[in-house]
Amino acid sequence: MLTMKKDNKAVILIVDDKPGNIYALENLLANKDTILLTAAGGKEALQVILNHEIDLIILDVQMPDMDGFEVANILKSNKRTKDIPIIFASAEKKEHQSQMKGYEEGAIDYLFKPLDPDIVKAKVSVFLKIQLQKKELIEKNISLQKSALLINNSADIIGIIDAKTLKIEEINQAFSNILGYELNEIKQTSLPFLLSNEDRKLVKKLSEETKDQLSFETHIYCKDRTMKWLQWKVVVKEGKWYVNARDITEIKSVEKIRNYLATVVKQSNDAIYIHDHQGQIISWNEGAEKMYGYAEDEALKMKIWNIIPEYMQPETGQLVNKIMHGEKINALETKRITKHGKLLDVIFSASVIHNSDEQEQSIAITEQDVTQQKIADEHIKQLNTDLQSNLEQLEITNKELESFSYSISHDLRAPLRALSGYAHMIQEDYGNTINDTAKSMLNSIVHNAKKMGTLIDDLLAFSRMGKAEVRKSNINMEEMIQFILQDIRAANGTNTIKLNNILPAYGDRALLNQVWINLISNAIKYSAKNPTPLIEISAMVSEEYVTYSVKDNGVGFDMKYVNKLFGVFQRLHSDKEFEGTGVGLAIVHRIITKHGGKIWAEARPNEGACFHFTLPVDVQSEQKI
Repeated sequence: MLTMKKDNKAVILIVDDKPGNIYALENLLANKDTILLTAAGGKEALQVILNHEIDLIILDVQMPDMDGFEVANILKSNKRTKDIPIIFASAEKKEHQSQMKGYEEGAIDYLFKPLDPDIVKAKVSVFLKIQLQKKELIEKNISLQKSALLINNSADIIGIIDAKTLKIEEINQAFSNILGYELNEIKQTSLPFLLSNEDRKLVKKLSEETKDQLSFETHIYCKDRTMKWLQWKVVVKEGKWYVNARDITEIKSVEKIRNYLATVVKQSNDAIYIHDHQGQIISWNEGAEKMYGYAEDEALKMKIWNIIPEYMQPETGQLVNKIMHGEKINALETKRITKHGKLLDVIFSASVIHNSDEQEQSIAITEQDVTQQKIADEHIKQLNTDLQSNLEQLEITNKELESFSYSISHDLRAPLRALSGYAHMIQEDYGNTINDTAKSMLNSIVHNAKKMGTLIDDLLAFSRMGKAEVRKSNINMEEMIQFILQDIRAANGTNTIKLNNILPAYGDRALLNQVWINLISNAIKYSAKNPTPLIEISAMVSEEYVTYSVKDNGVGFDMKYVNKLFGVFQRLHSDKEFEGTGVGLAIVHRIITKHGGKIWAEARPNEGACFHFTLPVDVQSEQKI
C-alpha cells in the first residue's frame, strides 16, 4: 500500500549495498524538512518505492543482486515512478560511454565516491527543489483542469467581464447552452448590447459603483431574439467582474403566474376559501365576503358550518371526509346560507391541498352563486319558448308575404295593363276629337301606369334580394365593370368614366354585378346635366376590407338627408328633376350587407357625390390583391 508523505516533507530514498555509504549519506542529508528511506539492494529498493511516495533516489551503480542501471530501467518503465529523479552514486569515475548509459536509464546526475559533502548537499538540494516545484506545478495543473471542468460543466453562467468596458473576456459553455450564442462570437461583446434598454442603464450604473460585490437581475436577449431572465452575482476585483449568472426564467414565470393567480383569487367574484380538516376557515377572499356577507376577519374565526344550512350539515360532513381522502368535487350544485340568513344556490368545487411537509391537509373551496343564474335560466327558457313561437309566426308571415308578392306580380299587373291599354286606345281612336285637357289626363294615366309597373318590378326585385343565397367566388371586378360600361355606352354614348386600380373581389358575381349597374347608372343620371360629366371608379385595400368608390360631379345632395338614401322608395330629388323609384340604392344596401360589408355616401349640393362600399377580404380564397 502506498504511504503518503506527512507534513509535505521531501522523501529521499538511499539505495546502497554498503551500510557505511548509507550512513554517510544519512548524516549529510538529514534535516527537519526531509524524510530519509534506505534500501540495501535493488529488489528492496523496488519494494520501498512500491509502498512510499518518493521525491528523489540516490542509487548506487554497483550492487550484487541488481545493479543501479537495472533498477533505474524498471522505474522508468513504470508510469507511476518514471518521473522520479535518480542520482547515480559510483565508486569511481566511469568512462564517457558508461556515464551516457546512466543518463539513458534516467539519471539526472552522478555522485562520485569518496563523496564531497558540499557537492552532495548542493546537488541534492537543487534537484529536490526542482522535483518539488515540478510536482507542485502538476498538482496545480490538475486542480486547474478540475476547475475548468467544473466551470464548463456548470449549469450557471461563469465568466470574466471587464468592469470598465463591460466586454465579455471569458465565459463558460453554459452561456451558449442557455442563450444560444457560440462562445467565439460572444467574446469581446459588450454585455449591455445583449440587454433590454432598461437593464442597460442599470448595468452601466452598477459598473460605476465601487462595491466589491454586486447582485442584480436582468432581461437578456437570446440569439433567436427571445428573452430570458438572469440573476447575477458579481465579485469585483482588480478591474474585473467575476460573474455567476443563473437562468431564472422559469422561476420568474412561475412567480408571475403565482402572483397573477393570487390576485385573481383575491379579487374573484366567486367565493374561494380554504378550511382545515376540522372545518376551521383559514383563507377567505373578497368574493366570499361579497357572497356571504362575512368580512375576512370574521370568517377566519368561523368554521364552515356557519354557511351551511343545518339540514345539510351531516351530508356535508361526509363530503368533507371524502375530499380529505383525495376525492375531487367538481361543479356540484348545493345550498349555502349567508350572514343574513338568505339561502343561496351555489356551484361547489373542492380538492385537498397539502402543506410543505405533507403532514397536514386543507381543503380549497370554490363556490359560484347561481341563484340569479337559475332565475335567468328560467327566463331564458321562457324567451326560447317565445322565440320559437315568434319564429313560427314569422314563417307564417313569410308565406303570407310570398302570397302577397305573387298577388303584386300577377293580380296588380292585369288592371295596370288594362288601364294603360284603354288609355292608349282612347288616344288612338279619339285623339283628334278630345281637347288638350283630356289629352293631358290620358298622358298622365299612361305615365303613372308605367311608373306603377316599374315600382312593382323594383319592389319584387327588392323582395327577392332578401331571400337570395350568396354564392361567393373570385371576381375580376375591372372586367365586370368594363362589360357593364359597354352596355351603358351603347345606350348613352358617354365616355366620361375613368377606372383607377380596380381590385378583385370575393363575392356573388350576379349580386355584385347588380351593385355596379345601379351605382354607375345613378352616377350617370345625376351628372348628366353637367356640361363636362365625369365619373371616377377606384378601389383601395386594408387588412380586412377592399373599399370601392364611385364618384361623380353631378348635382349631389345635402348630407342632412343622407340617412334616407338607402330606404325603400326614399328619394332626394323629384321626378321632374330625375326619374326613379327609390329602390335601386336599397337593393345595393341589401346586397352589400349580405356580403358582410358596409355602404355609405358623401356629397355636397351641386358638387357631386361619392358612394363607397366595402367587401371583406376572404383569407381562404385565392384572392390576389
